[in-house]
Amino acid sequence: MKKHRLKLNSLFLLLWDAGSMLLSLYLVKNLSGWFSPMGQQQLGLPYLENFWLFALLSIAAVWVLNLVLQGYAGVLRFASFGDALREGIVVLVYTLLFFLLDRLVLAQIWNEGFGYQSEGGGMPFTVFLFLACFLYLLLLAGRLSLRIVRAARGHLSLHIRRNFMKKVIIYGAGAAGNHYLSRLVDNPDEGLCPVCFMDDNPDLWGKKVGGIRVFGGLDRLGEAIDLYHAEVLVVAVATPGTELVHSVLEVCKDRYCAVKKFALVDDLYENTPPEQIPMSSLDLRPVDLEELLRRDSVNLNMQAVENFVKGKTVLVTGGAGSIGSELCRQALRFGAGRVIIFDIHENGLFDIGNELGKLYGTERYETVLGSVRDRARLREVFGKYHPAVVFHAAAHKHVPMMEINPREAIKNNVFGTVNVAQEAICHECEKMILISTDKAVNPTNIMGASKRVAEMVLQMFDSQSEKTDLAAVRFGNVLGSNGSVVPFFLKQIESGGPVTVTHPEMKRYFMTIPEAVQLVMEAGAMAAGGEIFVLDMGEPVKIYDLACDLIKYSGLRPNKDIKIVFTGLRPGEKLFEELRLEEESTTRTANKKIFINKPIERDVDEFAKTVKRLQNSIHEENINEMFDLVRELVETFQHDKAYERD
Repeated sequence: MKKHRLKLNSLFLLLWDAGSMLLSLYLVKNLSGWFSPMGQQQLGLPYLENFWLFALLSIAAVWVLNLVLQGYAGVLRFASFGDALREGIVVLVYTLLFFLLDRLVLAQIWNEGFGYQSEGGGMPFTVFLFLACFLYLLLLAGRLSLRIVRAARGHLSLHIRRNFMKKVIIYGAGAAGNHYLSRLVDNPDEGLCPVCFMDDNPDLWGKKVGGIRVFGGLDRLGEAIDLYHAEVLVVAVATPGTELVHSVLEVCKDRYCAVKKFALVDDLYENTPPEQIPMSSLDLRPVDLEELLRRDSVNLNMQAVENFVKGKTVLVTGGAGSIGSELCRQALRFGAGRVIIFDIHENGLFDIGNELGKLYGTERYETVLGSVRDRARLREVFGKYHPAVVFHAAAHKHVPMMEINPREAIKNNVFGTVNVAQEAICHECEKMILISTDKAVNPTNIMGASKRVAEMVLQMFDSQSEKTDLAAVRFGNVLGSNGSVVPFFLKQIESGGPVTVTHPEMKRYFMTIPEAVQLVMEAGAMAAGGEIFVLDMGEPVKIYDLACDLIKYSGLRPNKDIKIVFTGLRPGEKLFEELRLEEESTTRTANKKIFINKPIERDVDEFAKTVKRLQNSIHEENINEMFDLVRELVETFQHDKAYERD
């Protein structure tokens, strides 16, 4: 079907070009009196008497030139400036060619063969000039015909259906804004009608761009939304600043105006100036999750992080997960010689491998399938690649799911960590960094308790290790991670609700994935062994308020368009999370967003014996013994025995 359409496209252009040449010659022939006081006499009798021969030669010339320049390979609905330039070259070459033939060859043939004497040596130059103008306009009209028809149809459809379409304000009257305006005009079936532009350039205010008025700047955005009853605002700026996006969100939130923005399709143009970013690399996206929570930018000690990983082999367990995959990206970005991506999830490994393959040479990373529970597989991987730095991100993190399967939490989170730590020490790695969680502090669920035991295990191994420094980094929820609350809410909103919130007073700490990982990298660089680094998560966010904001950012009203339903706390959940234990002494670091909790003194031998008993208990039928041992290890573990089932 596609090939058939392309053939029709080429056939149409061939016939159009022939017709354009005939019409141009006809106009020149009949209107030549306008170009010269001598009228048709200056065309020359041979041209008048051999009109069709001259026309056929001209048509053949235009066809050949277009074939050479691939003028028939274009698709009409995507005609652009390049097509206009190509046809200009065709007409210029044709005109110069026949002008030279007329002066150097044809005039002599006419003189000798027909006895015709031309005082000017052939057709006057003005005739060629007007022939070129007629021909160019007609050739160009053919190539733009479909776009002209579609634009006319789009504008007409917008005018007729505008009362039944969502009103759209486009913020940014530059290249991206015009690109989006053209898209809306060409696709009226999207049901979006552009009503005005907003732009920060005062010179554009009150003027029209693409037939649409530029209403004003950011300070008049609320007025424009109210005046036009806008339901959608599109930030059509190639690289909008954080301040602009937040200001727009604040204005739109209480007016129930949905906010979307243009964003890069990939990272290829990440550091490119806005004016050099091609429109094809931009696509319309919802506002990024990290922009929902305003946070200060992260200031990294770039030199320390580079020294930490540059040129080294870095192993990331759980490397296909949300945090793990970002650790892989950042390690490569900061110059790691090779990154070993270790995960049990084969599809995730395939995806992250494809992504990194587009950005880095395949020799700089390896995707390795395996489980941290499999000590033999870990020994094989450590022995083959000899990593200098290990980030241990592999873990079961879903609180309710681990309440249903508590043994799996202990097997994976505690003894997976034991296996990785022992192999790191045996192979004399420089550092091992455990990715922990705020749920490890005064845990009320088995997932949090398992991560707390993992922290303590790491500190025990560090006290016995001479060459490998082992430390942990503790932080809260990350926006956009697998299974996190924000993507879950967005899916519920997209499906029409309701949005489910466990408790009206529940609060959580949030960070963005890149922010958390960058701080993990710097904490790793600081680690001297035994520390638990705590990241500054800012102020905790009420989940109910977050749900309301997400609904408003979608242009809807909480509890009217989308209902919010309270479902009650799930097994093991707390209303508030904490970042440190009371007995942990906290000190500041050079980075104001990173703190250090010093190790708590404990009897290492007794602790090791209890961990060994815990390992044996996970294979016993009586699950309560396992829970009792976890309580023995984590004195602050508070758990409802009603949920102690496997």
